[in-house]
Amino acid sequence: QPPVQQTQGFQQPPVQQTMQQPRQRSFGNGVVLRKGQKASLEQLCPGLDLIHVGLGWDLGPNGQGYDLDVDAFMLGADGRVVGDDWFVFYNQPESPDQSVRLLCDSKTGAGAGDDEIVQVQLSKVNPQVQKIVFIVSINEAKQYGYNFSNVANAYVRITDVKTGNEIARFQLTDYYANVNSMVVGEVYRHNGQWKFNPVGDGVSADLMDLCVRYGVNVAG
Repeated sequence: QPPVQQTQGFQQPPVQQTMQQPRQRSFGNGVVLRKGQKASLEQLCPGLDLIHVGLGWDLGPNGQGYDLDVDAFMLGADGRVVGDDWFVFYNQPESPDQSVRLLCDSKTGAGAGDDEIVQVQLSKVNPQVQKIVFIVSINEAKQYGYNFSNVANAYVRITDVKTGNEIARFQLTDYYANVNSMVVGEVYRHNGQWKFNPVGDGVSADLMDLCVRYGVNVAG
């Protein structure tokens, strides 16, 4: 099965949102980043180590039955996982080096806070891991035809656990009817520092496809 391709070649425009007003959320005063505007976490918060990657979204009337999940793939320099168990999701909530943990998994997207949170301790990340990719996928999307045209107001934000301060935030803007998963952002090493890249690219892929894409052996 070939790797899933990015949606950069998609011709159709994003779906025009007619969603309800976004739920009230208690955002901090972090730097608001645009798509592709990379930022050094060390420069934004010197001495940063333990972070929360918080993700949230709203569901439109046709998306009320959706269960969105966060997946974190820990990749080496070749863009593939450093081992078959080096990705964190609802059935594997902690990485082998215990540096990445899924703290909460919202089934409905309800509530005022982050819908899902991934905790990362940067100093504990295995040296082989060069990048952690955070993806929001819709459970059983391909079976039932679920897609991101029924999702709105999605965001990712990074918080310093030590102080509780929000460091950076990225609001997604493009929602496609032929997208089942969204690569929301990446935390990666660059010249000895950890940086954040707000990606916001959709893929026509479910969790199994994502595993193939990032080199997880799913045989058997």
